[in-house]
Amino acid sequence: MYSKRATYIKVVIYIVVIVVFLVLGISSMFGGKNLNGAYEEYRCDVKNLRLATTVEIKKDDKYFGEVRGNLFTLVTDPLTLYDSRDNKIAYAGDAYHFIAQDSHTIYINDQFSAEMVGQVEFFGEYYKIYDENQELIAKVDFNSFNTAGEMYDAEGNLIAVYSSNYFFNDFTVKISEECELDHNTVLMIMCSYYSDQHYDNS
Repeated sequence: MYSKRATYIKVVIYIVVIVVFLVLGISSMFGGKNLNGAYEEYRCDVKNLRLATTVEIKKDDKYFGEVRGNLFTLVTDPLTLYDSRDNKIAYAGDAYHFIAQDSHTIYINDQFSAEMVGQVEFFGEYYKIYDENQELIAKVDFNSFNTAGEMYDAEGNLIAVYSSNYFFNDFTVKISEECELDHNTVLMIMCSYYSDQHYDNS
């Protein structure tokens, strides 16, 4: 009798845990928050049927630059941002981790800018952003369906958002005027995330 009751309690506990995880997963599919105040918007057009990640970026409907991956890497996908004159202005190195999500060191004009480190998360993707002194300067949280992401600074202020339609690869990045990070750094963080989830889902 006791063993039946114990088994029943265990089953109930398992069901409750599963329901909680399902609720968290479903709630994460909805869109993210909006920025308060002024912001700059970057529209990122992902080029399909390319051997490496290619993202054309427009700002105010004008060509801003293009992020390109490396044709000769299979597991990792380092990215480079080129300006409208095809000058290299930013780079995101890639270090693959089998447990956590990919991590990336970002350089702007060959100078260290930030390091994004993937964290283990059951639903969506989550990164911590560090400066050269390994001080936490931002966090980025993306939902399970790759349709919304939010970047917060160390004080918890929303400074950038990522948004994408469920059936499309293209995405939009909005960066608040209150954001102290270089905008190219933010763009490389968002593009690196796109590259991570795209390769994980392929």
